[in-house]
Amino acid sequence: MINLPIGIKSLTGKYQSMLAKIETNLPAIAEGQENFYKSQSQFMDNMLTVSHPTPIRNLRQILAEINKAKSALDEAFFKNKKKEVRIRQKQEKIKTSDGLDQELLEIEIAEKQSQINATTEYMKGAIRKISAYIEQYNSILEYIGKDSLSEEDFEKEESRYHIGKAFEQSLIAARAHGGRIDEGNHIYLHQIGINGAMAQMEITKYLGQEVKLFSEQKAPTHAMTLHWLNALMNKYESHPEVYAKIKGMKLLDTESLKE
Repeated sequence: MINLPIGIKSLTGKYQSMLAKIETNLPAIAEGQENFYKSQSQFMDNMLTVSHPTPIRNLRQILAEINKAKSALDEAFFKNKKKEVRIRQKQEKIKTSDGLDQELLEIEIAEKQSQINATTEYMKGAIRKISAYIEQYNSILEYIGKDSLSEEDFEKEESRYHIGKAFEQSLIAARAHGGRIDEGNHIYLHQIGINGAMAQMEITKYLGQEVKLFSEQKAPTHAMTLHWLNALMNKYESHPEVYAKIKGMKLLDTESLKE
């Protein structure tokens, strides 16, 4: 609950009517503010933060976001607990103080309580954020037909993820560069074992399909792009492993995975 500092109520003249209006509306304002004690909306969390082309990589991102929010929540909780102890210390000190010392202690107590109240609202926002992410985590697990996620699951999907991400970025770059993949994404494609000329052919072919749809007075859809990316992940899934073998390496060492 938002409260005006007591001292500010001593203002006179036109400020009295403004203060009255503020106090009348403070409960509604406080309720409205509860909607925004989060770092960002669920839409941003789900569409911009968790935005990878494969489900398990999205699960990993969700876990990272939950851990970050939980760490912030833990830190805020312990800060509040310390402030509560300091408040009690000052309350004990008041008993043996008088005059200005006592008044200063009362102000310091009020200040710390205000800080606790503000931090508590952000803690509530963090709890709502974690709860929403857990819902998305469970939703993805259900979608891929798993009850839990292992390190091996994550490692095995990494090949598909990087193929999808490389083509996704290449398509976006090509749209901004006259249909050509930029140098950075050519490097990325090379690093994961995909020939840049083949990738350029795939991009050119896909952009041609979009042009054809436009000529037929039809519109390409995002679902169409995702279907195309999934097909490319299937088509090129073995390429990183082939490249790893050429380098004399294993793409995955199962003995080094968590049991």
